Amino acid sequence: MKIENHETLIAYSTGTKRTKRGTFSLKLTSMIDMFTILLVFLLKSYSAEGQIMTITKDLKLPESTSQMQPKVTSIIAITQEWILVDGRPIDKIENIMASENLLINSLENELRKIRSISEGIGELSDDMQGFQGNITIQGNRDITFDLLKKIMLTCGSTGYNNMLLAVSQIE
Repeated sequence: MKIENHETLIAYSTGTKRTKRGTFSLKLTSMIDMFTILLVFLLKSYSAEGQIMTITKDLKLPESTSQMQPKVTSIIAITQEWILVDGRPIDKIENIMASENLLINSLENELRKIRSISEGIGELSDDMQGFQGNITIQGNRDITFDLLKKIMLTCGSTGYNNMLLAVSQIE
């Protein structure tokens, strides 16, 4: 039977009867169940604490038993070939290691840009915190100390004195 051909009798309080064509009642129970399941899924997958840090594929971070949650900072990632700041390639590692200079000029320029942006945000709003000097360094456990020293010296020279090293947590 088609909905258009379906006739229903509707009784009104006055006792009169009318016919209405093409009406039906919609069952919302299954739709409410579906939205409840979606809500529970989204609440379970939402992370309310800490920063979800993406780690590049070719990095194997050192392991630690630290229970501190990561802070929201800019991230310097040291891969096998590149130095990345917030996912953008800055300079090749072979160029940095070939240089006798302890400061990495391309990294220094990028960190100064990020610092000026965060200082500008701090000046615009009293609620937002401006430049704090925090930066996270992600590096493979096999990187040389000379490379790490150059990166840390460059970070310190631009005002990023609170350097956090990203590690994998052992459970």
